[in-house]
Amino acid sequence: MRILVTGAGGFVGRHLVPALLAAGHEVACLTRHPGDLPEAWNDLPSGRVEPTGQGIRVLCAEFRPEVVVHLAALYITEHRFEDIAPLIEANLLLGAHLLEAMRESGCGAMVWAGTSWQHYQGADYRPVNLYAASKQAFSTLAEYFLDAAGLRLLELHLYDSYGEDDPRPRLLKLLQASASKGEPLAMSPGEQRLHLLHVEDLAAAFALACHQVLRQDAGERRVYRLPSAAAVTLSELVAAFNAADPAHPVAVEWGGRPYRAREVIVPWEGAETLPGWRPEIDLAQGLRRLRGAQGG
Repeated sequence: MRILVTGAGGFVGRHLVPALLAAGHEVACLTRHPGDLPEAWNDLPSGRVEPTGQGIRVLCAEFRPEVVVHLAALYITEHRFEDIAPLIEANLLLGAHLLEAMRESGCGAMVWAGTSWQHYQGADYRPVNLYAASKQAFSTLAEYFLDAAGLRLLELHLYDSYGEDDPRPRLLKLLQASASKGEPLAMSPGEQRLHLLHVEDLAAAFALACHQVLRQDAGERRVYRLPSAAAVTLSELVAAFNAADPAHPVAVEWGGRPYRAREVIVPWEGAETLPGWRPEIDLAQGLRRLRGAQGG
């Protein structure tokens, strides 16, 4: 297949693109900074994300993808006033340009990354934060293209992900930094349950979804989730983190900070897992790899 990956320079994109190439697909990359993509990708078609959407339009017209994997997004847990415009630009405007460019170029299928945070307290739709609301707003916007252009849409609603080369300032980064410094880390009481998925399993799911979306009927939208094999509490995660490298444990001050507003305690379980996929890297194995790669 010819597959266009947006957000190709991001954490998941840098794992998905090689997986797609290894499977024999032609891949084009869309990113805000094409010059920062790996040198090994220099021969791949690429385009730049910019406000007018012309980079997206030109890339779709020239590459003519059969499937778009839409990973590009701006993630903000708790927004400030000045975050609103960047959130809308990244999570709605970019997507609208992409959908129209797909329509113009004859591409009829998209796999895209939603979030379990669209489902606060297990609701069909109740956003945890503005980020989740913007993801749902894109899904609503795409409904027009489903109906008017017969687009096939497959949404994968994600939980937390991690990996050895994760540059994002997420939870495991905080644990690693505290363990390295030997400093205690103040955390919430630790009762929230988490699905953590290794990025290689996440990339495999998106690669599989590229095949599945083409089997859907025109104008059909499906939503699946990508959970880990089992959810763990935050306190269980810290215990597993320490077990992966007992010589460099992290000391946690449980209850040292309050839960966030609209903290997710019980993860959403309201949709089917992507058919034909299951995670291969369990949490213990993934944490050993993570801590080994980061030197404790």
